[in-house]
Amino acid sequence: MLATKPFGVFVEIDGQPDALGLVEMTAFRRGGELPAVGVYLDAVVVDHAAHNWQVRLRQPE
Repeated sequence: MLATKPFGVFVEIDGQPDALGLVEMTAFRRGGELPAVGVYLDAVVVDHAAHNWQVRLRQPE
């Protein structure tokens, strides 16, 4: 994890150094703790924008 913002958590994506992932706050359990910076997350791709390498993610169910 790179950074936490009010709308979500920005993450690096292994094997894709130019990509930037975003896990929106709505993807985390309400009242649960957010992962700390540097922690690895399992995530599923929900959407992507090829022109700027941005990837929207969510936690697997």
